[in-house]
Amino acid sequence: MSDYAIFFDKDNITYRLPVNPEELEVSSSQAIEKYEILKLGQIAVPTHMELNEYSFETELPHESLNYVETLKGFENAESYLNLFRTWREELAPIRFLAGKATSDYSMENDIINTLVLIESLTITEKAGEERDKYVSFKLVEYKEYDKQEGLLVVDEAKGKAAKSKKNTKNPKNKGYYVIKSGDTLWAIAKKYYSDGSKYTKIYNANKEIIKNPSLIYAGQKLVIPS
Repeated sequence: MSDYAIFFDKDNITYRLPVNPEELEVSSSQAIEKYEILKLGQIAVPTHMELNEYSFETELPHESLNYVETLKGFENAESYLNLFRTWREELAPIRFLAGKATSDYSMENDIINTLVLIESLTITEKAGEERDKYVSFKLVEYKEYDKQEGLLVVDEAKGKAAKSKKNTKNPKNKGYYVIKSGDTLWAIAKKYYSDGSKYTKIYNANKEIIKNPSLIYAGQKLVIPS
C-alpha cells in the first residue's frame, strides 16, 4: 500500500479515502484585467491571485479489496457518498489534507492542509463493477472572512448595498478562550490582537494542546497571552 494519503476532516472526525487517486491536480490562477490604451493597444493588469482549486478522481469500492488503504476501518462506497452529500448540503467548509501517512493510517507530513468547499462531485459506475463508484472531485480553497469587516452588505429595508460598519473593539481578554466550530488560530489572533499573523503567540502558549497549528478542535481551552 502507498504511504501517500488523502483525508477530509469535519467536526473533529478525520476520514481517509480508501483508494489513493493516481494524480492530484492543483491549479492556481492570477486574475488579470485587460484594457485598451490609446497608441499602446491592449495591456494586461494583474489584480489578485484567485483561489486554489484541487481536482482528482478516486475509487470508492463496495467491498474491502486488497488494495484498499483503510483495511482497519473500511467503509463502503455509499457511506462515503452519504458523507459528501451531507457536507455539501450543509454549505460548510471542510478541511482537506494530502500527504504522507503513517502505519496507523494517520497523517505524518501534510503537503496540503486547507479548508475547501466541494464545488462539484461526479459519480460514475463502470460495467462489471456494479456498486463500486468512481468519484471525481473539484475542490475550491475556502478563506475565512469576517462578514462585519468592511464588506458590502444589503440593507433589506432599502434593497441597496451599504458599507458595513467595522467593529474596531477587541473582546476583553479573560486569559483563555474555548474553541468553537469553524475557528482557526489566525481568526482567534485577529479577534484578540487585531492581527491574524500573531497566531504564533497563541500557538506557542498552547503547545501541550496544539500539535499542529492548522488543526484545532472545538472544545479545546486555549491560553490567550495578554
